[in-house]
Amino acid sequence: MMALVGLMVATAAMFTSCGNKAEEIDTKSNTPTVKSELKIAYVLIDSLTSQYQRCKDLEEAFAKKRANAESTVNEKGKSFANQVQDFQRKAQQNQFTQEQYNQEQARLGKLQQDIQDLNARLSNSLQEEYAKEFQALTDTIQSFTKTFAKKKGYDFILCKSSGIDNVLYADEKYDVTAEVVAALNKLYAKDKKAPAKKEEEKK
Repeated sequence: MMALVGLMVATAAMFTSCGNKAEEIDTKSNTPTVKSELKIAYVLIDSLTSQYQRCKDLEEAFAKKRANAESTVNEKGKSFANQVQDFQRKAQQNQFTQEQYNQEQARLGKLQQDIQDLNARLSNSLQEEYAKEFQALTDTIQSFTKTFAKKKGYDFILCKSSGIDNVLYADEKYDVTAEVVAALNKLYAKDKKAPAKKEEEKK
């Protein structure tokens, strides 16, 4: 999936830094002191990215957009290839004057460049749009995790994943993935219904 690895990396960095800092300030010495007991949990990033509906919707939407862009470029590429074959056939049969030959060759060269430019524009546009949506997704997860950590009283929420796992061992009783995913999906479902409800009210 496009950029899921990037999402896992960004989310991993976010999870390891979220929550309340596990330290208290000594009012007399102003020296941070580590709490005697820390409340720690962890999230399986692989599971979050595969089960969080917003993440799945994002990947599905952009898969369709990429397919549409590729289809547009491919269709123009096929048309260009046919025109090149026609040009070569006519050239071999001496159906062009030198001036016509030069003009058609220049036209095909420009057409080829136009297709390459179109491909670059569509690719860049998709990348920019995806980056914007990806950042919004990451911000949502980060904001929710901070709220979740404070509400549950966690000092740290760590991350575990197949590719960037910094946690060598963690007891399953500290796994809050299902709870986090369920809460995120609930919020996302609510957010998706809001625009539809507003449209109905306008009618």
